[in-house]
Amino acid sequence: MEKRSLGKLLLGVAYLEGDFVLRSGRRSRYYLDKYLFETEPRVLRGLVREMALMIRNRLAGGVTYHRLAAPELGAVALAAGLSLELGLPFLIVRKEAKAYGTSRGVEGTFARGEQVALVEDIVTSGGAALSAAHRLREGGLVVADVFCVVDREEGGQEALAAAGLTLHPLFTASELGIAAGVEGP
Repeated sequence: MEKRSLGKLLLGVAYLEGDFVLRSGRRSRYYLDKYLFETEPRVLRGLVREMALMIRNRLAGGVTYHRLAAPELGAVALAAGLSLELGLPFLIVRKEAKAYGTSRGVEGTFARGEQVALVEDIVTSGGAALSAAHRLREGGLVVADVFCVVDREEGGQEALAAAGLTLHPLFTASELGIAAGVEGP
């Protein structure tokens, strides 16, 4: 499936209009429901293939990734698919370390100094990706690149850049034909 067709399919499955509160606390007239597109096999398969191509292009350009990582819960399906496609192990970054068992904030095995490609679903303000990158960096991992399905083009790229992270979106909201729809908190 070509990227353009994938974008149309993604919108057909996951684009909702109404009055939504986003993770950032801002309100939006539209919502891309990551759970609708990540649980639909045809869409998930296409996203994994296209995102794997983006990551392979970075690898071919000389970048090294030892692992992938994804913040829980939304991007884990993407990271699992990409792990299978690319043969790279992945880490799950918890929002908070669990209070039982191993009490880890990052699940999976890794060594300090390893380079990680962070995988995200939707980026608006960049908050979830920034939090995950911070937790990974606290664990001694090197994170410079964030790959996402959609950049809503609402400040996330700039916030990530300020933290030394480069955003690589598969789609932007404008590329999908979505006009800005966010209002302040």
